[in-house]
Formats: sequence, C-alpha cells, structure tokens
Amino acid sequence: MLDRIWNSILDVTSKLVIPDWGSLIALLPVGLLVIVGLWLALTVRRFATAGPTRRGKHRITPRAPVGIHMPGPSFAPIFAAVGAFLVFFGLVVGGVALWLGVAALALTLLYWGREGLADYDHAVNAAPGLPAVVHEGPPPGVHMPGPSFRPILASIAVAVLFFGLVFGGWILVVGVAFVITTLLGWLRDARREYVKTVDADRTGHLETLPDPAWPRRLLWVFAILIVFAVVIDQGILPPRSNTAAGGGPGGSGAPPSGAPGGVPSAAAGDLTLVAEGIKFDTADLKAPAGKEFTVAFDNKDQGVPHDFAIRNDSGIVFKGETVTGPGQTVDKVPALQPGSYTFFCTFHANMTGTLTAG
Repeated sequence: MLDRIWNSILDVTSKLVIPDWGSLIALLPVGLLVIVGLWLALTVRRFATAGPTRRGKHRITPRAPVGIHMPGPSFAPIFAAVGAFLVFFGLVVGGVALWLGVAALALTLLYWGREGLADYDHAVNAAPGLPAVVHEGPPPGVHMPGPSFRPILASIAVAVLFFGLVFGGWILVVGVAFVITTLLGWLRDARREYVKTVDADRTGHLETLPDPAWPRRLLWVFAILIVFAVVIDQGILPPRSNTAAGGGPGGSGAPPSGAPGGVPSAAAGDLTLVAEGIKFDTADLKAPAGKEFTVAFDNKDQGVPHDFAIRNDSGIVFKGETVTGPGQTVDKVPALQPGSYTFFCTFHANMTGTLTAG
C-alpha cells in the first residue's frame, strides 16, 4: 500500500520535474479549485472571527449609541430573495409555478411589513414622555429634493411591463402605457425642481417643493385597466362564440370534419399543435428527417398572438406564420437534419418543447 502511495506521489511530481505541458494544462482546473477552496476557507474564517474586539477575557456587547435605534436581525430579506426567485422562475416556466411564486413573494412582503410595523411601534413606545422631533428642513445652503412616489410607481409599471412581455396581449399595452405615464410624471417633477433651482440663482433662496399627494387616481385607473386587459386576454369579454348571428360559422370558421376541438385534420398537416392558455398542448413532437413536413397550428387564445418556430444550437431554422387567436394555419417546414430541435413561440418564453427529427 505504501508503495502505491509513493508511486502516486512520484507520478505527480514527475509532471513538474519533467514538464509534460498537456498534463500540466490538465492540472490547471485542479489548481484553480484548490485556490478557490483556500480563498473560501480564509473568507469563512475571517467572518467567523469578525465582530467586536476582545478586551481582557470578555467580549464587548454591541450597543447602539444613545438616541440611535437599530432594528434587530431579520430573515425577511432572505425570504424576499427566495420569493423573487420563485416569481422569475414562474415567469419562465409559467402555469401554476407563476402563481405560487407570486403568492410566496406577497406573503414574504406582508411578513416584512409586519416586522417593520412592530419595530416602528417599539421605537415609538420606547420613550412616550419625550416630545416629538420636528425637522424644519435642511441646513442653510443645502437643498434636498422633496419626497416622490415616482420610484414606487416606476417599479410597479416595470413589473406590469415584464408580465406583458411574457403573456402578451393587452397586458403588454397597459404595461407600456403605465411606464410612459410614470416617466412623463417623473420628468415633470424634475422640471419643477429645475425651475426652483433657476429661481434660486435670482432670489438667493431655494424653495423646497411641497410633499406630493398620494397617486390614488393613477393607481385606480391602471388597476382597472390591468383587470380589463386580463379579462380580455383570457377571452372572458367579449365571450367566445363558435357561431355568428345567422347560425353559420363564425369568423374562425367551423372546425374541419373529423378534427376534434377545432384542430385541423391529419390530412391538413403531418403534425398538429394547439396553443391554449399561453402554452402548447404538448412538449414533444416527432417529425420525419430529410424531407419537408407540415404542422397544423391552432391558436385558441382569444386576441393573443402565437406562432410556431424551430431552433437548434445555431439559431432559428424555421419561423411560421403569426396567428392571433382564435385561428389556424398550416406551416410548411423545410427538411431537417436528424437530431433534436427546440420548438417555441417567439412571443412567449414559457411556450417551448422538443422536436425530434428522425
């Protein structure tokens, strides 16, 4: 056993004494791994031994200075990070995962708000006999911009915009309008601030803008628009109908005979694919390799655009016709080499699957 160990040591050291550049390059990842491991160990040790310095035999208990209140430790930021991760994961995957992520983030923020209110109550009730501190403003010569709701509105508007980029339809339109309205309001506030600054050059006094009013009207307007956008995109209003007033087929036409659920018949396409509820009805398709084939594509999402595209490691190899639901089309796909491809909707990142050509 000792001989085997000694021979292993000699094998390693021989690579350094008699350089074999191929072997040395192969050892580079191991060396980097050792360096990273040592750095992590030293970092963990530094954090483990950090903190108040020792004097004598006892550790000094950290205390905030008089008149300064420090909130206690909290797990809320960690929970918020996990909740945000679940929301972004749900945006990619879609379906139930998205709503679970939204619920997790909402519960986390409620928990964080409850902690903040408890800390506020603790700070207010700590010294009930003291007079309230009134801030009369910044010192002379120092100008501080007044409070603003624009950052909060911008964050909400960007969130709606990202939801619209994922789900499309009228939610995207409302998100773009929300962002534009918020940015225009922000520019108006900046202009008012600039006007006050110009006046100060003339009068020698820089007046602080008054506190803004709560943007209740704007929030209510966009909340109603978001609700209407969701209702329209889901096909609740106007209600879906397969027949027109005269009893004949509606705008989308009657489904071909022998095709359940409005999917074109097998004669219309070698493959069939249905888009409904911002997802495909299947995640696996099989197509013949080396010859052209057709895909009967049926979009059942009211007012939502979908399409059928194929890509590989080199990029997009085919993109079909865009169909705004409800509607159908038949895409002619050129011959593909044998192998595995990804089919997807270019409008919605969560709509994807695997196409096998063989």
